Amino acid sequence: MSSISVRLISAAISMFILVLLVPAAQADEASDREAQSILHMLDYLGVDYGGSVLFGKILNESEYQEQAEFAMQSLKLINRLPEHPLLANIIKDAQKLVNDVAERAPAEEVSAEARQLRSNIIAAYNITVSPRKIPDFQRASVLYRQLCVKCHGSEGYGDGPESKTLNPKPANFRDATRMGKRSVYGLYSTISLGVPGTAMVGFEKLSDDERWGLAFLASNFHNLPERLELGRKLWEKREFQGALPNLVTLTTLTANEVSVNYGDNTRAVFEYLRAKPNALVASRHATLLFATEQLDHAIASYQAGDKSEAQRFAIAAYLEGFEPMEISLVNLDSQLRFDIEREMMAIRKLIYDGASADALTVKVESAKKLLREADELLREGKLSITGAFISSLFVLLREGLESILVLAAVIAFVVKSGQRSALIYVHVGWAGAILLGVLTWLSASMLVNISGAGREITSGVTALIASAMLIYVGFWLHDKTHAQAWQKFLKEKVGAALEKKTVWALALIAFFAVYREIFETVLFYQALWTQTTVDTRPALWSGMLTAGLTLLVIGWGLFRFGIRLPLNAFFSATSILLAIMAVIFAGQGVASLQDAGIVEISPVNFVSLPMLGVLPTTETLLTQLAVIGILFLCYRFPIRQHRNNQTENPPASSA
Repeated sequence: MSSISVRLISAAISMFILVLLVPAAQADEASDREAQSILHMLDYLGVDYGGSVLFGKILNESEYQEQAEFAMQSLKLINRLPEHPLLANIIKDAQKLVNDVAERAPAEEVSAEARQLRSNIIAAYNITVSPRKIPDFQRASVLYRQLCVKCHGSEGYGDGPESKTLNPKPANFRDATRMGKRSVYGLYSTISLGVPGTAMVGFEKLSDDERWGLAFLASNFHNLPERLELGRKLWEKREFQGALPNLVTLTTLTANEVSVNYGDNTRAVFEYLRAKPNALVASRHATLLFATEQLDHAIASYQAGDKSEAQRFAIAAYLEGFEPMEISLVNLDSQLRFDIEREMMAIRKLIYDGASADALTVKVESAKKLLREADELLREGKLSITGAFISSLFVLLREGLESILVLAAVIAFVVKSGQRSALIYVHVGWAGAILLGVLTWLSASMLVNISGAGREITSGVTALIASAMLIYVGFWLHDKTHAQAWQKFLKEKVGAALEKKTVWALALIAFFAVYREIFETVLFYQALWTQTTVDTRPALWSGMLTAGLTLLVIGWGLFRFGIRLPLNAFFSATSILLAIMAVIFAGQGVASLQDAGIVEISPVNFVSLPMLGVLPTTETLLTQLAVIGILFLCYRFPIRQHRNNQTENPPASSA
């Protein structure tokens, strides 16, 4: 099939999937909009109710009626939410909130109920409550001057040119008391939906990123420079209580909630990070924050009864949060790396098995504790010159050894068979793999976001394809082990079959063997780069160069050794090597699919040898045993057939 046909089919499939997903996406968008409206009203209820009621008495009748209406409308919209195991409890809590507002309950009680109800809805329906990326404050400042200054004023005091004619008055973003009750997500909802009965209109025509930028900007007007400086120092030293902040906690927790739960130091850290959210990703180990966040989502989804969503978050915690830092951690504390990997696997296993929420919570907290240890270690960790060299050397040797063994064997076979003209196919195969691997990495870095699951699926599928092709070629080579069989093959086929079918198989083996390693190798070197300094980076390059030369020497030695072997020994050695690589690739392929959540994980008490694809799970071990069984049957059959042929037709004796 031509490459043009493949591209056309891929495009058609993509368009078909898109058509199928459009109605579901529109339904989800409508449902999200209603949920956002509920959260928006609950946010205002939690903030403003206290200004309308005091000690059971109404202070402002119109304000109180508005709060009662917010509570009632929230209940109506909650009743329209999609079915969910927790929906009945959510409706019950919403009804209690309506009753408490009607009975003019204390402001603290109503605010707490509104916040808890809001949190339960977010957890149950996995509502997006944080921006997709770090807000652009420069763009937000431009939009604020264009859209907001006329009401809120250039400094955010609510004293813009049009404020004198407005009733109620525009919000004063400098009012620390009121802003302490507001979350960034609440501000985002206000900017998105507006406030009925006021001059505050919704700005749904702005992009989602632009609205988030304005929300973060508005949340920072009341912050004092000395508080931001205190927050910066505490953040960099990690001297605060509570889990490591992330975009979700920055947007959903109010300043008052942070103070009550974690203290004033943590509040200063949150104030600093809301003003400088880039600090979240400026550290070398920022993805560990993401891992912690995803584990929190996983346990919340699991408690809400959504097992598949919990599994998705657990997988993202490992692939997107921990794996990018894995090689960095190995260089500093290999045991800690192993412990985190073990806990992450255990979390996914508990979710697969439908364990109790309490058991999963205990395991998640254990993993988060280890992630905090890794954060502390990586915060201070810098590789020495020796460490940078050894780490760089190890990465390329580990990732490239399998590929170079396969390539050397394939090239030796082509040369030994006298088909040097076919070498171009093999060279195109591995060169194309390198080119496509680099393009994949560039696309993932600059154009599209290729998830960790996507990377693992690609690695797993290519490994399994390579394993299947290695079985085929290894069997084919074994069938030609005897010189008589090889000479007969050449005479009958005159090289035609080698050029048409087998050469393409060899080229594809070269491609898959190299492509599956390229992307991961680049990611590992990215992690190493962040651990080096200007002084130690020459050691990193030296390690990479040394590893490359070592691989070339190994490949050249295998090639030369293979060429000099007698024909029978050459075919036997090459077929055995390819068979071993088929077993290794099969185990590694299944392991990658397990990491991506495609294949279930069933841990067993067994040794772990990732370089050989041997991992302590039932699925990987059974797959490798199956491949070994297939190889045994395939290799035994031609041997018996050859012996039978020799018995029936013994070779003629020489004169």
